[in-house]
Amino acid sequence: MNITTTDLLAIAIFTITMMSLVGTMVGLSPIVPTAIAIALLGAWGIDIGFWQGKFGAYTQAWLRARDPNYRKRVSYHEAGHFLAAHVLGFRVINYAIAGIVGHSLGEILASESFNGIEGGVEIEVDNSKNSFNLLDRYCTVYMAGIASEQMMCAGEIEGGLDDIKRLRQAIANLPNPIVQERWALLNAKNLLSEHRSALIALAEQMQNGASIEACYQTIEQALLSSST
Repeated sequence: MNITTTDLLAIAIFTITMMSLVGTMVGLSPIVPTAIAIALLGAWGIDIGFWQGKFGAYTQAWLRARDPNYRKRVSYHEAGHFLAAHVLGFRVINYAIAGIVGHSLGEILASESFNGIEGGVEIEVDNSKNSFNLLDRYCTVYMAGIASEQMMCAGEIEGGLDDIKRLRQAIANLPNPIVQERWALLNAKNLLSEHRSALIALAEQMQNGASIEACYQTIEQALLSSST
């Protein structure tokens, strides 16, 4: 579950309120929590008014990217996209485990598209080549992140809301979009199950920030080992 900047502010204000109530019992001046609350509200207002909440999103991404469990989950999610794209004939040209990777705070505040939390895999598609079942292959790649999390990570699925949104936009005009969505998830699970060793090795490489070339080498080595 992603916590918004407003959620964090509400938690902080609640904590400060409790500090002011308990503080009087231990001799803490009520001016201290009041000053903290005013500072937080001011910072929140500036962030929302001038940067559309991107500073708060950056802070969340920075903190979450340092959580080993979070990095592992996102690594498996993005490795699912990466591996499915490669197997289905798409070329991966970039990836990130968290939205802040490779960007300074100044670049992010100036960006119009930054949402902070999620990582991503960027693929290049040449429609002039291998266009057979292009939509089906796209759908499988979209759902491969969720499929990978379901296979490899315990607990509730945290990522994939944006994947589902994009998938549903792509298949909105099909006669049975829900059937297509379910098929894509099942197909992604089957594909990743077949190449499970490659998925595990790739996720480890991506978690350590390996280059695209190193990721491709890892996939090929794992696929070669599993075929012998």
